[in-house]
Amino acid sequence: MSTNNIPSCPTDCTSVLPSNEYNYCTPAIATGEIERAYLASADAECFTDWTSITEWTARISETSTDPDTIRRFRVVGELPEGTGDEVLISLGQKYFTEKTFVVNIETEDVSDTNYTFMRWLECQQTIKLWFEAGGKLFGGNCGLDVNVKPNYKIEKGRKTLHKIMMVFTWDSKFSPERTDSPFA
Repeated sequence: MSTNNIPSCPTDCTSVLPSNEYNYCTPAIATGEIERAYLASADAECFTDWTSITEWTARISETSTDPDTIRRFRVVGELPEGTGDEVLISLGQKYFTEKTFVVNIETEDVSDTNYTFMRWLECQQTIKLWFEAGGKLFGGNCGLDVNVKPNYKIEKGRKTLHKIMMVFTWDSKFSPERTDSPFA
């Protein structure tokens, strides 16, 4: 199982570039949108090994009142490019601030239970997020500590779907950790 960890950043100008791959004939291509979101309370325990399907299945539940429980949602979503500020410093160099990342998801499963869940999130909760896309799981052992902005959307038209929308934001120097999804 392949896992990407937080890199060690160089501390001076004598660093060596890390390895990369250049496969002209068969590059590693990933397709698809965010398909699943996993949410937990902000103070939920971290995983010992987030690549373990055993740990995930022990914690995913729709009804458990254990504070370490993870709720699972089938969604449609995206992770746009993170945005950060560029600060000009001495000798014409640039310093880049932490990036702000945003995950936008929506679910058409607007059951009364999910609607109540969304309304609970309107308490301006900070929660933990993991998400799955293209056979990869993102979030690391402890998940992403995110702020969430939920909304309920009703579009005009008789054949449109009602949707629960959630926007998750967090700041980090790095893109989220990822690994092969243990659910695949």
